[in-house]
Amino acid sequence: MTNEAIYNKSIETQELQLPGLGLKLTHYGIVVFLLFSPLMTIVFHLTDYFSYGYTYFKDGELWFAFLPSALAVIFYFIQKKRLKFKIVQTTLSAQQLKEVISEVSKNLKWVPMSSSEKTYVAKTFPGFFSGSWGEQITVLFHENTVFINSICDPDKRPSVVSWGRNSENENTLADKINEATNKLTPAAGLH
Repeated sequence: MTNEAIYNKSIETQELQLPGLGLKLTHYGIVVFLLFSPLMTIVFHLTDYFSYGYTYFKDGELWFAFLPSALAVIFYFIQKKRLKFKIVQTTLSAQQLKEVISEVSKNLKWVPMSSSEKTYVAKTFPGFFSGSWGEQITVLFHENTVFINSICDPDKRPSVVSWGRNSENENTLADKINEATNKLTPAAGLH
């Protein structure tokens, strides 16, 4: 998938598209981990069935397969929801948006990775004791709409928890864009 196709699909679905199997496996790593035990249980039972012509489940073995499977489904939907963009309508020009992003980037210690007229991608590199491997912030520009997403950095170890950093990244940028937009728009009723 080309960068243009990824961009278009992200705008269409309002969901960040992760290119490549590796990034998807990292983002959904907890799901893969939780499914390992149930899959191995199935493999062992199929092996017994084809080797001996029968198989039986021991007491509690179904729970050993069911519980991780149920958790895997729950975590799949949690991780999928994290790919959704926070959407902000604005009348700011490209230059004004760039200035707002630059200010937020500086305050939240984002390191720009790539930037174009349609996209902005940054990452964070927190310290060892911060509780986070880092975040990836993706901002897409489409007409008068800004799409904002922050997820745990998919180029690093799988992570399920960001300790509020992803929400802070998204909300801070959205608030600053809204604030700058409101400064440009005269208050209703005032002439």
